[in-house]
Amino acid sequence: MKSRLRIAVTVWLALCATPVARASGGDALFALIIGVNRSVDRSLPVLRYAADDAARFFDLFRLLGARTYLLSDLDANTRRLHPQAAAEAQLPRSAHLDLAVSSLARDLGVARMRGLRSALFVVCAGHGGKRNGQGHIGLQDERLTAGRVESIIAKLGADRTHLIVDACKSEFLARARGPGGQRRPVEGFSGIGHSKLVESVGLLLLTSPTRETHEWEGFQAGVFSHIVRSGLYGAADADGDGRVSYQEIAAFVHRANAAIPNERFRSSVYARPPPGSTLLLDLRRTLRRAINVEPAHHGRYLLEDTRGVRLADFHSGSGQRVRLVHPASGLLYLRRLTEDIEYAVPSAVDVVSLATLAPTTLRTAVRGAAHHAFSLLFALPFDSSIAAGFSLPTLADVSSDEPGIISSRSHRPDWRRIAGWSAIGIGVASLATGATLSLWALSLHNHSPPGESQRDIIQRNGAISRRNTGAIVLYSLAGASAVGAAFLLLWPKAPVTPAAGVGPREASVTLGGRF
Repeated sequence: MKSRLRIAVTVWLALCATPVARASGGDALFALIIGVNRSVDRSLPVLRYAADDAARFFDLFRLLGARTYLLSDLDANTRRLHPQAAAEAQLPRSAHLDLAVSSLARDLGVARMRGLRSALFVVCAGHGGKRNGQGHIGLQDERLTAGRVESIIAKLGADRTHLIVDACKSEFLARARGPGGQRRPVEGFSGIGHSKLVESVGLLLLTSPTRETHEWEGFQAGVFSHIVRSGLYGAADADGDGRVSYQEIAAFVHRANAAIPNERFRSSVYARPPPGSTLLLDLRRTLRRAINVEPAHHGRYLLEDTRGVRLADFHSGSGQRVRLVHPASGLLYLRRLTEDIEYAVPSAVDVVSLATLAPTTLRTAVRGAAHHAFSLLFALPFDSSIAAGFSLPTLADVSSDEPGIISSRSHRPDWRRIAGWSAIGIGVASLATGATLSLWALSLHNHSPPGESQRDIIQRNGAISRRNTGAIVLYSLAGASAVGAAFLLLWPKAPVTPAAGVGPREASVTLGGRF
């Protein structure tokens, strides 16, 4: 009995000694972040900035006090810019995901034992897709399906879960297909149906009507991910209460790209808060360290550190005050784009007011040739009136089979690529074998032995005829294989039709994304 009591006390003390991240409002804050440049589907292009987005989300949620787990394969440049993320990141593979989920489940269990409510953020950046009407996110060795996401959320059991996905066709994580391939509304992820689990899940999902990868060198990040992070730093807090709601983040995203005229660079975003709460993120405790941009200094800004990592962009409207979470990572630069000046933001001061800083001329010109469309991001000011006038309507679920924008970079199906190269192989083999038969027939024709009998001549001519016939058949097969391979590999790629419409309680806004 004493031994069992001693073990129980030891376990209890170990649990009590385990630190748990705590957000304002009494919530314990947790984050699982996945960023994958190279998906399990090797036919898809390698992304440039999905891993960078993952590292920046990691830095942000650590700044917010969250217990954070990162799955991403960071390149050398990203590791230099985000050393802590590089030290903790695991490869985005199935086995490492299982380990991270087990660790998170333990951490959330500690929070429950201590009587704390928990908020979990699951953030995914990379390639997305669908099979049989069910959405998935690409790990390096697994397609992370909606059902798999459901099982992860069920195992973790947080009080509130927020899923943020920057990937093509991510709306299929929230929908299913009924009989005959028809769209049918569901409440939550495909496969969850009407379970109680859906009541704790909020969604902020990106899809795109084109197959283009919406990453921008100006941000060195995915466009959608960067705008969401900008909002979560505090730029989306339109009413100034220190909290970012789903309505505010959706309005912020919508306003940021509203000036882009070309639909090619805009995509559908689906925002849906969990029932019973419109809160996405509470920043009040973290804003004890803040960068304040007063209404008198309204304008278009970007915030970056001395390494050139672009942390946030925003465009405050007249009369709008902006409070950004102040990273404790050394000197920062707040660039006012409307006047080409910048302010050095010191790290030693907890609350920095822009009114107390002296502007200087820009240290460098804007890096790279910004794409004209994306340079219009944040061209329009955002303020409380924009957020207040934005709504998350309930819209009828509609078919995804409507005509949409067709991009020249549409994805070629795997079967066409495999069949095309197989046809090339068959053609080469047929051509080589046909040539061999032709040479054999020619050799038989040119080398007749002296004094050959009439019977031998007939047999030799028959052998020559058979080889010539075989060669002709094989040449024909080689030609057909070449035509087939050209059709399979060079014919225009299959067009992509965007999923149009949104499900219950979802808001449709537009912005470029990645796939």
